[in-house]
Order: sequence, then structure tokens, then C-alpha cells
Amino acid sequence: MKKSDNDGKLLAVAVFAVLIEEIVGDSLQPSTHSEGGVAWSRDHRRMALGRRNLFRARSRRSTIR
Repeated sequence: MKKSDNDGKLLAVAVFAVLIEEIVGDSLQPSTHSEGGVAWSRDHRRMALGRRNLFRARSRRSTIR
């Protein structure tokens, strides 16, 4: 058996295992640390871009209109 044949079979087995797990319904659940959801992810994206974190952005006074 060639190495490429073996790699193809391993890939097929891996894909099959993922499909079986999806059908069964057992999957990883999000951790409790990310329960903040949208605000948590927005905060980390803002900080990654070098902007103020969401807490500081929300606590600033609004601009004069």
C-alpha cells in the first residue's frame, strides 16, 4: 500500500468520524467564560485593533450634538 493511499484512507475515516458525531448530536459546548457572547467578542476585537476596550468606550460621555 502506498503512502498516499494510506493518507486518503485516514482522511476518509476522519471525515466519517466527524459526520457520525454530528448525527449523534454530541458536540463541544461553549465554555462558561464566553457567556458574555456578543459584548465579549466585540471587546476582544476592539482591543486587538488597538482601540479602547468596551467598558471604557461605554463609560465615556456622549459627544455634543
